Amino acid sequence: MKNVVGRISSFAVCLIVLFQVSCDDKDKLEAFLDHEKPIAATDLQAIDLSTEGLTLQWNPATDNVGVTGYEVFQDGVLIGTNEGDTKYSVTELSPSTSYDFYVVAFDAMENVSDPSETLTVTTPEQADTEKPTEPSNLTSSNLTQTSVTLNWEAATDNVEVTDYEVFQGGTSIGKTNGETTLDISGLTASTDYEYYVVAIDAAGNTSDASNTENITTTTDADTEAPTAPTNLSASEVTTNSLVLTWTESTDNEAVSSYEIFNGNNSIGTATGTTFNVTNLDAETAYQFKVNARDESGNVSEFSQVLDVSTDAAAPTQTIAEIIAARDDLSTLNSALSGFDFNLDDEEAGPFTVFAPNNTAFANYGTLPTGLALNVLIAGHVVAGNNSSTGLVDIGTVTTGASTTLSITQSGSDVIINGNVKIILKDIQATNGVIHIIDAIITN
Repeated sequence: MKNVVGRISSFAVCLIVLFQVSCDDKDKLEAFLDHEKPIAATDLQAIDLSTEGLTLQWNPATDNVGVTGYEVFQDGVLIGTNEGDTKYSVTELSPSTSYDFYVVAFDAMENVSDPSETLTVTTPEQADTEKPTEPSNLTSSNLTQTSVTLNWEAATDNVEVTDYEVFQGGTSIGKTNGETTLDISGLTASTDYEYYVVAIDAAGNTSDASNTENITTTTDADTEAPTAPTNLSASEVTTNSLVLTWTESTDNEAVSSYEIFNGNNSIGTATGTTFNVTNLDAETAYQFKVNARDESGNVSEFSQVLDVSTDAAAPTQTIAEIIAARDDLSTLNSALSGFDFNLDDEEAGPFTVFAPNNTAFANYGTLPTGLALNVLIAGHVVAGNNSSTGLVDIGTVTTGASTTLSITQSGSDVIINGNVKIILKDIQATNGVIHIIDAIITN
């Protein structure tokens, strides 16, 4: 730093010269007279950060005359001076270590600014140089004329695997953003290709290559549909479900799946030759059919249509309860009220009841009373749980009144004694079955 005596002497000389000639050193004179410190530098930042060094940069300080340089401090210790430059390279740092930096500005008269804001910087960890393990079990799928899908098992790394790079014939065809699969398109039909994959970690270390996967794209596009499935059948039929089975289709390449239809509505697909159908309604007729699809999307003709009816729901009412609940059997219900035929007893029976509807009673006219009515009603009750088809097969049955009924069939109608028709068949009860008839049976 210049001494004060020297400055005063220079000042005196300059004053003398000022009276004689114009002074070219006016700026120096102003600097000589400056006692104002610079304003502190701002926006101190660290760039080019590495494990062992960084570069500091800042916005210039300002001064009433001019800033001539900066002093750089690390953890409170002066580490260097810049003559006007607003960047400073810091070296000989340690990895994973925090440091505090600030700078001060000074002018020509060595007036020193306040320190800039302190910048705390932590150096990165020691560079990762360990490469990942190689990806394994590279395989291919979905092979077509022009495309293929590659899949592999993930590599491991001491830090983290961040990406995979796929090579075709030794040339990179792209990275996968960390995914362990890649769909490849734009290939040529009937052509051999060779693939391998490498793993990459965050530090850019690259693994050894995976195993090599060799593929040959398919020939011209397949347009041949599979044969239709055959022998469609149903088993394990319940009130609300069944199992469909069929004989497999054949194809020039391979059948990939089957589609199952209820009527014209698709209800699912299967890769095998069986399909469980659920959520059906009891005692309901359904029509099922199946077609086959190959890997090229070709679809076969349908199998034959299979007609299936689900089982009736298990009855929950006795014969007496069913009769009492039906409006069309209200007259019969009244007639039964005076007699005990055990039709409400689940332990008795089973019974087959030919139940005249209200119209039948109206056409009959005045009913007898007492024992005669008892006999008349008993003539409509038969032992056993006899379906309408079973009655036709039997031909004759004996009633509770010891009368014989003749059962015949005319077209779809079941006829009793030649003149009484069953108009509603096979209403199941917990203790038998009811057939509603259009007339009272007389003998």
